[in-house]
Amino acid sequence: MKAFILSLTFILFAPHEFHLSLTEINHNPDKKSLEIAVKLFTDDLTVALKQAGAPTQMELGTENEPPEANEYIESYLKAHLKLVVNGKPIDFAYLGKEAELDATWCFVEVKDVKKVQSLQVENSFLIEAFDDQTNMVNLNINGRKKSGLSRKGNTKLKFEF
Repeated sequence: MKAFILSLTFILFAPHEFHLSLTEINHNPDKKSLEIAVKLFTDDLTVALKQAGAPTQMELGTENEPPEANEYIESYLKAHLKLVVNGKPIDFAYLGKEAELDATWCFVEVKDVKKVQSLQVENSFLIEAFDDQTNMVNLNINGRKKSGLSRKGNTKLKFEF
């Protein structure tokens, strides 16, 4: 497991000729919420935002970042991450982002989720921009950890708990 984590860390921070994102979904039973963190290569996210209509100079995480960057990111996340909990489609609230080296973490939350028996995740991040895009989804629900991968042609993942 340590080797996998080290490999993933290298992949997520090394200059890349591949395209990968990481989405972590944790159920917080005390807050009755799903806490979601999405990690994307900043340069890849910039390409996707530009394709989605953002200004050409979307210098995320720099002093030149445009004030409307969060609006573009929120719109992008909502277009490319769909969740169905216990058979019901749900919306999430965008909380913000943090730039970290060559990656950007985006944070969202789903409130009023008391219990998760099933979760469908449709994750199409960056697939429109990169044919080789792979999106890793890690879950921690009810103390159980599960993972899945979405790619072009297979963006829907289903989990039962």
